[in-house]
Amino acid sequence: MKDHIPQAVLDAVLGRPGGSLVWCRSEPIIGSSGAATGAVSRLSGLAQLDHDQVSFTMIRKACRPVTTGRHAAGAVDPRHWAYWRREPLAYASGLLPRGPGLAAARCYGVIDDIVYLADVGTTPQSPHVAAHRLGRWQAYATVPDVPWLSGHQLVQRIAVSELSWTGMDVHPHFPALWQRRRELLKRLDQVPRVLVHGDFSCGNLIAANDGGDTVVLDWATFGVGPVGADLASLALTTLGRHMADYLDGLAGCFDASDVELGYRGTLALTGAGRIHWMLSRGVTPPVGYVDFITTETASM
Repeated sequence: MKDHIPQAVLDAVLGRPGGSLVWCRSEPIIGSSGAATGAVSRLSGLAQLDHDQVSFTMIRKACRPVTTGRHAAGAVDPRHWAYWRREPLAYASGLLPRGPGLAAARCYGVIDDIVYLADVGTTPQSPHVAAHRLGRWQAYATVPDVPWLSGHQLVQRIAVSELSWTGMDVHPHFPALWQRRRELLKRLDQVPRVLVHGDFSCGNLIAANDGGDTVVLDWATFGVGPVGADLASLALTTLGRHMADYLDGLAGCFDASDVELGYRGTLALTGAGRIHWMLSRGVTPPVGYVDFITTETASM
């Protein structure tokens, strides 16, 4: 099958212009999710470059707005976490991290609302390594003056969330945390702001094939949030404690008490919301999930 690849993208993949596509096939990548994610596929094929034939692979990610549900209105708001054009804009801007340490996947081109990215594989990164590199990036990255960065995602989500815990067989810690959500958000508002990925979860963290950078996927929620918030996202997918690695990466650029508050406050409210989502749909929380969140947020 000869799938279409824009010439500028093919030139970037081959490293110089003048190549032509011999053949290409597209394989859907199942399980890719996100409010602004459309179809994601792996393109592989063969190109003619001068007298040589060169094989290639890349990822094609199409973005589209969510049109239903409580976050549909945010799809057209550049400051909302669900803004559907943020990832193409982010890749086209050159503002995403490039390493060393933490890096976005190499972008071969942004054509309309489609992003063409390097195929970085699926080898998961150690969460300890990822936490340290996250801290290094956030310690020194400057918040750019662009209008499409996401605002505080947790605030935006809670603003449209009315959760009833009535009749649920749930640990009392979670309804209690939710009752205090305005107080906790007010405390989080005092935490220093940094650039955040917004979904710094283990499924988005890939160990580069050359043993170098931690490649971070899915920048649709790229924005500004409390220091420690991204670490909470990582913790909720690993059920691991990586604060020491993160603080080491931050290298003293932020007060440890602020980092702890940003982490535990985000973990408390995000964790409570996810527990409610699971129980309301008859989903049993993963083994250790409830204990991890209650232990990590006991001091809140």
